[in-house]
Amino acid sequence: MSNPRNGDTKPPCLPRNGLVKIPTQPNGLGSASITKGTPAVKNRLCQPSSVPAILSPALAPRSDLPIPSLASPLSLAALAGVSSPPGTSLVALNSSEATPGSEHPSPERLPGSPSERQLVVDEKILNRLFWYFSACEKCVLAQVCKAWRRVLYQPKFWVGLTPVLHTKELYNVLPGGEKEFVSLQGFAVRGFDGFCLVGVSDLDICEFIDNYPLSKKGVKSMSLKRSTITDAGLEVMLEQMQGVVRLELSGCNDFTEAGLWSSLNARITALSVSDCINVADDAIAAISQLLPNLAELNLQAYHVTDTALAYFTAKQGYTTHTLRLNSCWEITNHGVVNMVHSLPNLSVLSLSGCSKVTDDGVELVAENLRKLRSLDLSWCPRITDMALEYIACDLHKLEELVLDRCVRITDTGLSYLSTMSSLRSLYLRWCCQVGEN
Repeated sequence: MSNPRNGDTKPPCLPRNGLVKIPTQPNGLGSASITKGTPAVKNRLCQPSSVPAILSPALAPRSDLPIPSLASPLSLAALAGVSSPPGTSLVALNSSEATPGSEHPSPERLPGSPSERQLVVDEKILNRLFWYFSACEKCVLAQVCKAWRRVLYQPKFWVGLTPVLHTKELYNVLPGGEKEFVSLQGFAVRGFDGFCLVGVSDLDICEFIDNYPLSKKGVKSMSLKRSTITDAGLEVMLEQMQGVVRLELSGCNDFTEAGLWSSLNARITALSVSDCINVADDAIAAISQLLPNLAELNLQAYHVTDTALAYFTAKQGYTTHTLRLNSCWEITNHGVVNMVHSLPNLSVLSLSGCSKVTDDGVELVAENLRKLRSLDLSWCPRITDMALEYIACDLHKLEELVLDRCVRITDTGLSYLSTMSSLRSLYLRWCCQVGEN
């Protein structure tokens, strides 16, 4: 963007460690839609970007105020409900103003009448104005001046966002070559209660616990991705961070099933484990025995078998409402039998990539899990039109059905679904036998 004084071109500068991210939603599409597309479309819709996106939570529309953006100026006087004096200019909130090192004046010293200068830093106005900007834009705007940062650093502007910190961003290199852990005070002021750490080790996690003021009680959600955490590190983290109730482990290949037995705590209500090579049936046994209050389990494990799905306890049968078994290749219809009897109160079920599940397995699901609102059968090549008939007959509360890559589904099967008045979303990407109409 251009600097208004010297014309230099500089990219917008975000504060260090300022990346924040909302966890992606299943399927990445809006409701009330029937989606069918090519592989290219599938990639655009469903594959995450390699660069962490900065998104803001959904906000209720406000029809009583104009909607500003960093690219369009907004009259603060108009926002306050008063008319601007003749000849006064609008206050432009473009991102070049927030670039560190630019020679722009602070809002307190902007030209204009005293009343206009006061409006620029009026906290009542700013509290209304800043709701309309994305998280990325808020990070830039917080650098404009202390008054704006003081308003923007209120926790209410960051609810639902998760900072994503890579291991190289956790340290500053001192002149002598030594490393110093960065200050996380800015995250604490904004009240972040969830973090995603990428590529960290046991030592990095210990440093994070020691340096983040809210780590002991205030952090509710932790996600570790592509990290070298061991059994000892996992045990220390969950022992020290007493507030964690949501845990995600993705691409962590150095912890074992013994580590889960020694570290999992009954307070955890949501657990996600994916691409961790040491996870098999014994890990499910640890989860079932140590997490009686488990409400949500997301599992991607290639070595989990039918036997593991019989481990869930009677209490989990009442508490667990979400189960996602993605690419669990060894699970067959026998595993589905164990699952429907162990977890009869499921409302969300995914068998995506469970390629050995057939129509008989879907029939078991339809007959026993009548509370289902979301069912994902994508990448189950043995599913046919008969499975859709079972679904249409028994799952009267179903709102979302995912059938991507179910290559045996035809228009005949879809005709069965036409009787389902509750169905809001149907996904049919790469279903090669489904017609365009």
